[in-house]
Amino acid sequence: MPKLGQPVRLELLALKQTATRLCQIADMLMPIMLVSKQDNNESRKLLKSIVFELRDDFDHCIPSHLFDEMGTELIRQIMELIDRVKQALDIRASMAKFLCQVNVAIAMSEVLLSRKLRVLQIELMPKMMRHVFYSRMNDLKGLRYLSLGSMSGGWKTSDMESTIIKGVATMKHLKALTLNYDCTDGVLRALTKSCPNLEYVDFSNSKCVTNDSIDILAKLKNLKVVILTRTQVTISGMIELLIKAKNLTDIGRYDDLGRCLEFIDQNYPQISNLKLRKFETRFATTRHIQLLAELCPDVNYVSLFHNTLLIDLMSLIALNSLSELYLLSCDFFADQVRDVLQVKGCNLTHLHLEHVEQIDMNALIYISQYCPDLKTLSLYNCVLIPSTSLYTRRYAIPPFMNLERLSFVSQCPPKHLEFILATALKIRFIQLGTQVYTSDEMFEKIFLRNPLQYLEDIRIINSEELTIETAYRLIERCPNLVLLNEIECWKRVKEYEIVQLRQMIREKNFAVRTAPLRQYAQE
Repeated sequence: MPKLGQPVRLELLALKQTATRLCQIADMLMPIMLVSKQDNNESRKLLKSIVFELRDDFDHCIPSHLFDEMGTELIRQIMELIDRVKQALDIRASMAKFLCQVNVAIAMSEVLLSRKLRVLQIELMPKMMRHVFYSRMNDLKGLRYLSLGSMSGGWKTSDMESTIIKGVATMKHLKALTLNYDCTDGVLRALTKSCPNLEYVDFSNSKCVTNDSIDILAKLKNLKVVILTRTQVTISGMIELLIKAKNLTDIGRYDDLGRCLEFIDQNYPQISNLKLRKFETRFATTRHIQLLAELCPDVNYVSLFHNTLLIDLMSLIALNSLSELYLLSCDFFADQVRDVLQVKGCNLTHLHLEHVEQIDMNALIYISQYCPDLKTLSLYNCVLIPSTSLYTRRYAIPPFMNLERLSFVSQCPPKHLEFILATALKIRFIQLGTQVYTSDEMFEKIFLRNPLQYLEDIRIINSEELTIETAYRLIERCPNLVLLNEIECWKRVKEYEIVQLRQMIREKNFAVRTAPLRQYAQE
């Protein structure tokens, strides 16, 4: 039996009611603003004074550790209020009246312009609301994470520059910034002066970021992650960044990273150690991996697109700190993936195999035995085949004894999936793709060997054979189950059966949600 639904926290109820009260105030102000619309200056002054008083009250009354949560709830309810205003429109409605109502609703978001706000993701807001935060960013003195999204999309970068510079001027506590398309050297200079604690920056698609920008970036001494995807920075600029940014641990996916390491090794003999911890590329050679082991001893994440002519995967065994391995386009046996796991598997916690061929039951057994501490296993579009030879059923250690997350998006014989799920006693998350065969009989066999007592989230995107009975069994037998998603995609499940299932969950107060993922996103 799953956990019972718990009462909503009082502080969460208070935050929701606070946001609701603000929207009610906006509702009450809309007719007043309409009456005084003939004198626009007076109505704007009145609205501004009311919002200022509300903002001051909320700044003093909402605890700092709850302010971000309140902000998320308020933005959600303001969006709902705007939707209600739109739905109330008819063909003869006045556009001036509509705009007045929307402006009043949006004005309520100014309550969030406080030093207590720590996280702001502007790209998640409706476009009509964003200008409030763009123009008043300098009030957000306590921000730790700021995501400005694409802003003008690169079309009006020069116009947005002054707005960004003015906004970040007061953000001395800022640690992470995402600014796509509209970053400039002027913005970078402002960051070096005002945001010395920056550790993460993402300037993807910003065409004004060039090799000349690297010197400015290097002045941010605490930078650990720099994402410059699709900017004007060339390989020489990336080399300069790796040399000058002493604390850099991650530059995202960069296909010429191996070449950068080659150049540094040949021309900068005094550099013997880089702090990079992540190596993600689609072009790598055996020499690149060897240099990675020499120059970046702390690297723990490697993502490679395998090319048989360029790279020998056995070179990976030189990476002493490797714990997360992502391999694309290779053969499990022919390309020595098995041999790599035999040597490095004892350190691996995450293994992602994509478009990997020759995976049979023996391969899965090797993974389970060579990677005893594996917590996450992902198989995407792999070729899983029936075993071509006999495989042992005696294991030196229990298979997949620490596995917690499984993403299985590959067509395979039923026994392969059954083997993993029946042995992964600590599994918490299961995602099965559209091509994975599942049935009631399979889950019955799994339950006989594994009660799935730690399972919290299961997503079976499609099934031709599963019935509603499996959903009931999962709910009854998995005490920690919270999410049972996409049962609408099970072909043998009727709509009325889903209605009955949800009614049963409500009546027994089970803490299980069965709505589609897209509905959660909207909520």
